[in-house]
Amino acid sequence: MPGPVRKLSRRSTSLLFIALFLALATIIGLASYGVTLGGLVLSGAQRVTRTLSRAVATAADSVAGYGRALLFARGIYAENETLRSENQYLDARLRLALDNHDELERLQAQLAVQQRLPVKSVLAQVTGRATGVRSMDVFIDHGTALGIADGAGVFVADFTGQAYVFGKVRDAFTSNATVIPLLDSRCVISGINRRTGEDVLVKGVDGEYCELSYISPLPQFQSGDIVVTSSSSATFPPNIPIGWVDTLTIDTTTRLVLRPFADVWAARYLLVMQGSK
Repeated sequence: MPGPVRKLSRRSTSLLFIALFLALATIIGLASYGVTLGGLVLSGAQRVTRTLSRAVATAADSVAGYGRALLFARGIYAENETLRSENQYLDARLRLALDNHDELERLQAQLAVQQRLPVKSVLAQVTGRATGVRSMDVFIDHGTALGIADGAGVFVADFTGQAYVFGKVRDAFTSNATVIPLLDSRCVISGINRRTGEDVLVKGVDGEYCELSYISPLPQFQSGDIVVTSSSSATFPPNIPIGWVDTLTIDTTTRLVLRPFADVWAARYLLVMQGSK
């Protein structure tokens, strides 16, 4: 049979209360730690969220800034292209204006020479040039309708208004004609040495100079002499400059040739004699 129930002593009761207090304190401490830990976790999650939000916002701002910069760059590029096109247009207009000014000066020089020539002449424009290897033909826009005939003398003026011999008319038609320059081998011009008064024949060689055929038995020509048209010429009036004498050395052979004053290759306007000399 069970024995009698023993009554707790005062000491046992005190120990029990102490144990219960410790257990309760432990439970309360663990609960507080859990709340703190949860707060820390929640705070960290919030910080991570805020950091990610800032990063996303920064990235979005960067993308938006790049887009704005790209649009600005495209606008600048379009403006530069427009300015480049406008500059090209203005450059073309300026070149055209300068060309027109130069053309006007050339025409004025030719007209001034035309008035001073001792013979009647007509101002003709060069419309083309022969492309053949052995041909130096120059085509002009006037012909027999304006009094231009085969064999007529042709002049050209430089920017100072000085007239030079250019060549002769070879074929004349109603509204156009063909001119052979003095560099052409088919062109022969009677000249005179301005220094010595000696007669000479000037003949082209289809190149950059003309040959000199001396009439006097002991010619006194030398480099630098000026050759002009002779008074005995049946084509040109006298004393029109043809060219200057130059020394030409090929291999071991040295001889005198004539360099024309006329710019045969670039002439755009010519003065052609009308009728007889």
